[in-house]
Amino acid sequence: MPNINLTNRIIEIHLSSWRYFAALSLPPIMLAFACLPLREVAALCILFLVTHYYCWRLWLDERLFQLLNEESNLAEFDHGMAYLWGAASGKTRSMSERWHGVRRLFYRAILALLALWVVSLCLVLYVSYRLG
Repeated sequence: MPNINLTNRIIEIHLSSWRYFAALSLPPIMLAFACLPLREVAALCILFLVTHYYCWRLWLDERLFQLLNEESNLAEFDHGMAYLWGAASGKTRSMSERWHGVRRLFYRAILALLALWVVSLCLVLYVSYRLG
């Protein structure tokens, strides 16, 4: 059985990387506004918003895991979350399930950021090739 507090702290440290994800999402969108036509900028804005949605989720989970470190009753925590989001209180999830969900969220945030960069660079290269 892993040390739950230590594992939660490690997860909190990784979740705090939302700041870097948010900062790293700015150069592609600035490049797009500087170099691309409006239609391509709109496509990148969608990827930018998806990336920032994941940044918000990482930020939220960082704070929720801080709360979980202080709270020992997972059922009460789940009940509070269900009340806030208007969901039915269901089965209480284990810490292992929560860690798995955070890992999926973290990888999705990385993929969204990578997609933003790749699409941005490909569009800039395509437009510069088409104009040149």
